[in-house]
Amino acid sequence: MKKKYFNLLLLAFIPFYCFCQQKQTNTSNKNELIVEVLEDGKIEDSKYKCNLFDWQIEIPSDFTITSKERIKQLEDKGYEAIKENSSQGKNISSETNVLISFEKEKYNTFVATYETLEGKKKMSFEEYKSFMFKLLEETYSGKGMKFDIVNNDVKLGKYDFNKIVVHLYHPKTGELFYTQEIYFTIINNHLYTGAVSYLNENLGAILTQNFIKSFK
Repeated sequence: MKKKYFNLLLLAFIPFYCFCQQKQTNTSNKNELIVEVLEDGKIEDSKYKCNLFDWQIEIPSDFTITSKERIKQLEDKGYEAIKENSSQGKNISSETNVLISFEKEKYNTFVATYETLEGKKKMSFEEYKSFMFKLLEETYSGKGMKFDIVNNDVKLGKYDFNKIVVHLYHPKTGELFYTQEIYFTIINNHLYTGAVSYLNENLGAILTQNFIKSFK
């Protein structure tokens, strides 16, 4: 059997394919203790605490948790877009281990995934960076979108991340209307990915700073 490549954060495409709000847990009341046990961690007092490695992230006020069932439905649409438009689409795994996802005002989202590298096609981190950049570039080009894409290495806490930023532009006005920031690294022989996607720049700044702070 041919081994699949890493799952390439299909969730990065979720907001563009009609991300609808799922009001599962409201975290607007900071004084309220909320405990929700998840498979890979727990939500307690407005924080997601991962039990697979030492990481936790605050859920900002007025953001809502998105159910894994809803994420899977939307992830499938991203998977189809990759298969149709990228030369490597047929080799991509559609399985994702979602740690946490939250959102506000539709299309302003954060998603984190954690995927084992065992049994996946062997690639160096440098090869993976090039592969993911090309896959995103081909997918958006294939959809006929106006976009730009850049990447660079960043240090968050003790981890070395690669960061890809995609800007999507309105087809008629040429104005920027949507941004995706995708961060990924290797932690304990797993691929950890965090994605910030937003229409609202103020909410995007909140999500980005909140993510960066989670690794300090």
